[in-house]
Amino acid sequence: MKNIFIVLIAVFLFASCGDKGFVINGTLEGMDTGKLYLKKLEKGRMVAVDTAELQAGQFSFDGKVGLPELHYILMENDKPLFPLFVENSSITIQAKKDSLQSAVIAGSESQDVFQLFMDEYTKFAKMVQGRQQEYMQARTMGNKDKMAEARAEIDAAVENQKLYTKNFIKENSGSVVAPFLFGQVLAKEMSVAEIDSVIASFDEKIANSIYVVELKELVEKERKTAVGSSAPDFTLNTPEGKPLSLSSLKGKYVLIDFWASWCGPCRQENPNVVKLYYQYKDKGFDILSVSLDRKKDDWLKAIDEDGLAWNHVSDLKFWQCEAAKLYNVKAIPQTYLIDKDGVIIGKGLRGEALAKKLNELLN
Repeated sequence: MKNIFIVLIAVFLFASCGDKGFVINGTLEGMDTGKLYLKKLEKGRMVAVDTAELQAGQFSFDGKVGLPELHYILMENDKPLFPLFVENSSITIQAKKDSLQSAVIAGSESQDVFQLFMDEYTKFAKMVQGRQQEYMQARTMGNKDKMAEARAEIDAAVENQKLYTKNFIKENSGSVVAPFLFGQVLAKEMSVAEIDSVIASFDEKIANSIYVVELKELVEKERKTAVGSSAPDFTLNTPEGKPLSLSSLKGKYVLIDFWASWCGPCRQENPNVVKLYYQYKDKGFDILSVSLDRKKDDWLKAIDEDGLAWNHVSDLKFWQCEAAKLYNVKAIPQTYLIDKDGVIIGKGLRGEALAKKLNELLN
């Protein structure tokens, strides 16, 4: 009987711990009154989780989460104060309105991991920023040697930043911060197989984290447009308002080029694409440019200014462009090279890489 009683107490205590949510108590020096909001991202939109009234600079939030998740504390005008990984624990915040970056947050292990990463990652970012300033100064002075030196240092710093991130994710595979960072920093530049491999390396206890779930969804979207897959067909209107389908260009090597008039890197790349178009257009090469513009006049003006004498389509929906969503385009310029049978044989090809690939195929 005594043993049963002990077991029941243990079960009760375990259940009580499982029901425990989070409590966030904070002090915001320099702001005595007003409202603060605790929000999180859901499907690209900020969703309110809790609201707090500032009283003598103090505030409090409470609630419950499953696995730890990134939240944001915002003011009434939606001005963000700071990000915070919330988990079911007692969390304290000490911050000053005029120096939010120096906020002291305690009680969240996930936040500790995130802060550890950000402290080091910021050092790389500052290093890159400093070298970029040196590059621009050298460019203004026409010093090509200094430009090349700064460019090399920038590239090295960026690579070291990526290497640090990869190692950090590997070393913290049991924290939800790892899949969050992977999705934010590295996943977009990796192949489907590489993303699959990283997902498999995460600890099983965080398998249901929203960040792992999102990575799996990303993989499935990327799989549809991976090299070796059949290019998903789409139909959009030309500048003349006539529907044009990707499949209507079958029988040629086609470069699908996602771009926009407002995209600086896209416009910088256009002269290279123009040169390659005229070099190979009589050898079975064609281009279908998909614009993420919002204004037709801007779109047409850019086509004319850059001399883009090939097929153009757009639905003028900006990032909600149907073709861009179909191909999971998150940044531009983005390209897909399609063979004569409609199979994707290249992805993200630009500059010398695109020239080399077309030379292999058509010369």
